[in-house]
Amino acid sequence: MLVNDLFRLSFHNLLLHKIRSFLTSLGIIFGVGSVISMLAISEGAKRQSLSQIEAMGIDKIIVYSKKPPLTGKTDNSSSQGITESYGLTDIDLSNFRKFDNVERVTTARNSRKKILKGTTRLDILLVSVDTSFLDDTKSKLIAGRWLTNVDNKSASNVCVIGKNVKRSLFSIGQTGIIGEMVKVENAVFKVVGIIENNLGTQLPEMNSPNDMILIPLSTSYNLFGKNAYVGQSRRQMTITHIEYDVFIVKVTDIAFIDDTAKRIKGYMNKSHQKDKDWGMIVPFELLKQREQTQNIFTVIMGSIAGISLLVGGVGIMNIMLANVYERRKEIGTRRALGAKKRDILTQFLIETVFLTMLGGGIGIALGIGISYAVTIYASWPTVYTFWSFALSFVISALVGIIFGTYPAWKAAQQNPIEVLRAE
Repeated sequence: MLVNDLFRLSFHNLLLHKIRSFLTSLGIIFGVGSVISMLAISEGAKRQSLSQIEAMGIDKIIVYSKKPPLTGKTDNSSSQGITESYGLTDIDLSNFRKFDNVERVTTARNSRKKILKGTTRLDILLVSVDTSFLDDTKSKLIAGRWLTNVDNKSASNVCVIGKNVKRSLFSIGQTGIIGEMVKVENAVFKVVGIIENNLGTQLPEMNSPNDMILIPLSTSYNLFGKNAYVGQSRRQMTITHIEYDVFIVKVTDIAFIDDTAKRIKGYMNKSHQKDKDWGMIVPFELLKQREQTQNIFTVIMGSIAGISLLVGGVGIMNIMLANVYERRKEIGTRRALGAKKRDILTQFLIETVFLTMLGGGIGIALGIGISYAVTIYASWPTVYTFWSFALSFVISALVGIIFGTYPAWKAAQQNPIEVLRAE
């Protein structure tokens, strides 16, 4: 028979039994739908987690102060109570800048001052920073200007606020915020700029830049000195002394970032060996580890979804075998009229492959719908890739060929004389 005749005859038989054809494709529809949705969800989760790490900068090494397991260095004094001193120091900063492969070191220091709106304490930090802080945290200016070297040299009472600070301290829809004054305890700062960070950057032991009031480092020293926090209890007063909370070390060549990180770690272990008052994060190492973890997760998700495709393929084979038995008279008549075995085999194979590919197309639409619902109702990002769609179509066709070959072969082996005699 001609190929066109085989296709026409196959489609005609499928249209004669629409419900059965749809039910035959149902397993493939749900199988492909689950593959598409699971891959989209896992890819979205992967990109979101990796983007948060990348937001820290894969060419950076983050070193930060943390409170020691006990109380840190203490200096008991009858007049001042207890003084706690720990964390990164000016000496550390000076040595870091001498290391090979270090382009610059950006500092950040939490002043640990209470920021109130009325009588309510807000979850906002007053942080003194270098001028390179904006670039090294991948934040962007959305209004006004950034802090300058002139501000730092003159210890100006100016500040740049994060977008969440704007919402907390000012009325919704208020304009003309640039130039407004922000009061923090006994100090007043003029707002000169507003920044936002949409990459999820989080500084260790601190917050997002969106939740910070940023001031020049010299201004912080001028107003508050180096005593970061003063806490008063009934019996005693505690003064916390921290020179720096975070160092953002930008390397010159990322190829040698591991060596630089080891050098920094060795220095910190030696100079802070008694206190254990520091921590270190290397985003590049985290990125590689997270990529491996997410790839394993994607393979597992895809495998689970692939099992449903396998089940759908088995269902198609069972239905097509039953279809062969039901159409024995048709097969016997066509064979008696001169149809060859390969014609019967090709016809049944065309029907099976068409059903699986049709199910694959509907399954892709179903998978997109499921992913969209997850994005809307669970606020979970989903990402579609071309290879996931292409893979679904290829797998659908392979399922049709693999699970349709045996029923087609079984149909082609029917003896026309025995079939017609039985009928």
